[in-house]
Amino acid sequence: MRNFVSSKQMFVILFIAAYGLSYVPIVHVPFKWLEVYFHEISHGLVALITGGRVVSIELHQNGSGLCYYQGGWRTLVSFAGYAGAVAWGLLIYISAKSLGKRANIIAWGLTLMIGISTLLWARDLTTILILVIMAGLLFTLAKFSFGLWITALTQFIGIYVMQSALRSPTYLLDGQSSGDGAVLASITRIPEIFWIIIWIIIALLGFWYAWKHPGR
Repeated sequence: MRNFVSSKQMFVILFIAAYGLSYVPIVHVPFKWLEVYFHEISHGLVALITGGRVVSIELHQNGSGLCYYQGGWRTLVSFAGYAGAVAWGLLIYISAKSLGKRANIIAWGLTLMIGISTLLWARDLTTILILVIMAGLLFTLAKFSFGLWITALTQFIGIYVMQSALRSPTYLLDGQSSGDGAVLASITRIPEIFWIIIWIIIALLGFWYAWKHPGR
């Protein structure tokens, strides 16, 4: 595949494919779950890093989720969800390109990460089933994809997570004053729209970096 298209052309192809898939009923759902998982795990990891602990993580069928935690730096934890999802997507995309035909290492690593998250923080049946489905898809990708296909498919996951993380903050513009933006607004007294704009800028910068640094 590399012989026919450049890295930047592949980026455009994968972005268009990811954006198009996001509108396909049912099929897009496992990929949306991945973005939500990275969003919630980012909350949890920052809570741990800043001295708190994760109580549980919930993932819902409709593509929403929650991370319950105690302690930690609440401002940074609340900010970390959307920004963290972008960072995970970018890391997956860049790493897949750099690893080339060994990109299944990423899929194996994510499978293990989801498995550990399930054991430590999944408390309800819906969350467990969603995590098992995601782990199963990643396991299949790691086990049965090969050659340049593993690179392209893993990069696709990274780009899908990034584009979903770009769009997700805009859903906070619903006038309901709920979600991470509302939490940050109540903590900092800075309007919710400010945080939404910051998250969108972070996502755009992530895409810019992926475009400029497509990997080796």
